[in-house]
This record gives sequence, C-alpha cells and structure tokens, in this order.
Amino acid sequence: MSTSKKDSTRPSRRSPRRSPVRVFTPEYLALLAERDEPDTAGEADTAGPWHVERNPKGGWAVLRQGESFDKSTVTIATATFERREAALLAAAVLPGTGRDPRFRLASEPDDRGHPILQDGRIVGHSEYFWEDFIASLNTLDALMASPRDFAFLLDAMGGLALEHVDKIAVARLAEPEG
Repeated sequence: MSTSKKDSTRPSRRSPRRSPVRVFTPEYLALLAERDEPDTAGEADTAGPWHVERNPKGGWAVLRQGESFDKSTVTIATATFERREAALLAAAVLPGTGRDPRFRLASEPDDRGHPILQDGRIVGHSEYFWEDFIASLNTLDALMASPRDFAFLLDAMGGLALEHVDKIAVARLAEPEG
C-alpha cells in the first residue's frame, strides 16, 4: 500500500515479489572461479552462520544457513554426527577454523619454554611444543569473539551442565582476583 498526499492509502501498482531462486548466475560464478580467491576466502567459507538439522540419511547435519535437506538445497552436509550435541559443537567451532590464528608457538624455546605468541608478541610460554594446545586456545578465542557460536556450545552442554556452570561462575565472582 502507498499513501497519497491526502493520507489515504491505495493499493500498490507493483505486483507481489517472488523470491529469486539464485542471486548469482552460473556464468557469473564460473567467471569468478577463474580468478584467484582473496585472502579472506578461507574465513568466508567457514564463517557460517551454521545450523543443525536432522540428516535424512541418519544423524545430525551441520549446514550453512540457506541450506536444508527439507528444501532440497543441499545433498551432502558439511559434517554429520550421530549425536546432536556433537553437531552443535561442530557448528560452534567451524567459524573459527577459517580465521587466522591469533596464538602461535615459537619454534625455538627460550629459558622459560616455548614462547606463545599473540600478534607477534610473547604472551606466555609452554613447557612443550604443543600444537594441539595452541589450536585449542585459538578455538576458544574464536568462541569468545562470537556470541552466536558460543550459544551452540551452551546448547550442546545441556541443562545440568549449565546449572553447574551457573553455580561455579557465581562462586568465582565472590573470589578475590589473584
């Protein structure tokens, strides 16, 4: 409806819009495929947003927003798990896998161990050259930066664990910082 100068409404002359099936034509996408991807391509590919739905072949699927087995917009999931909680964890960590890691290990130890670097500065040390430890730090760093992804983690934890988290967090607030 549109409003005239006399504040009355009249029907719009436009026909109702139908949602397009595709935004980009296959020809346009083929042209882009011939070019080098930008530096941000890896992050864009994993950024999501993600969602979890039942996979008709079994289990729980992790899919990009806009993809759905119900709407036949996808034939294979990015990941599939037997348990919903595992799929939620995958949805939570996938966006961080495409980010440049903020934490890195220096290859040569110093007198305190292997330096842990953040943005090129030493922010800590590790006794061992633990690449899995640093990968876990980067995963948690990514979750802290994305409340939406962190919510997947909370959902995967379930109610009982969250009740315990609540009690522990409240008790920690009362502790002096050390």
